[in-house]
Amino acid sequence: MYFPLQFQPEASIDLASPRFNNQIETARQIAMSLPGDYTLMVKDHPAMYGYRSPEDLEMLARTPNVKLIDYRIPSETALKKASLVVGPASTTLAEAAFLRTPAIQLGDLGITRALPNIAHHNDVSTMSAAIKAALAVDLHTQEYERRLENFVAAAFDVGVLVADHPALR
Repeated sequence: MYFPLQFQPEASIDLASPRFNNQIETARQIAMSLPGDYTLMVKDHPAMYGYRSPEDLEMLARTPNVKLIDYRIPSETALKKASLVVGPASTTLAEAAFLRTPAIQLGDLGITRALPNIAHHNDVSTMSAAIKAALAVDLHTQEYERRLENFVAAAFDVGVLVADHPALR
């Protein structure tokens, strides 16, 4: 399992997922809810290196079922080793979709919830059952491929190219 820590402050976690904005505690709660012999890989956001409390990261690293991985490890490397991704919202959830890795999104950000690999769940006390359910979903179907293609097509249809954004002119 993989839990990527997000950059903070950031609207997608502080506004759309306020119950999970204490990411260190959220990761600890998830680790304590893991079924079977799973381990939670946790990686700090590269842009946050040096900004989080070393004590908080050390406490997280000492949590049973947690493996704190180096922030310089590419997300793709962690994703390829993960059976599931858990997080409030992040680019990693979308990257997981392209690798057909199931993901559980915490909080209420609507954009990533439309990805076909996402199971939405907001209750850490029932996380073990949610993880088991997410792992049981077959992501190698034509329906999955159709939904992923539709997600990407919608981004092209209604999205804004960063280079075209007025603030960048």
